[in-house]
Amino acid sequence: MKRFIIRREMTGVGSLPKNDLNSAGKGSEEVLEAMRSEGKNIQQEQSYVVGDAIFCVYNADSEALVYEHGERSGTPVTEVSEVTTIIKHNTSFVS
Repeated sequence: MKRFIIRREMTGVGSLPKNDLNSAGKGSEEVLEAMRSEGKNIQQEQSYVVGDAIFCVYNADSEALVYEHGERSGTPVTEVSEVTTIIKHNTSFVS
């Protein structure tokens, strides 16, 4: 699997109540579960709300799966970047 960081531009997302964000997260997970039941290898690790955007970290077999998840969950992806290197700052080693 590859690791991807994605950005979704969503006006006003930074001011949404936590209940709304939790509901959106549950809907996203339902789509991920459906995709995995279809044999598609995709997982979402974590999401970060920053201003008017959400940044998410995914593990998936392809970039296309990340875009598919965005379309199926109703939150189209603005940008996808593949992670090529992780620098662990607590040890200063590249892994």
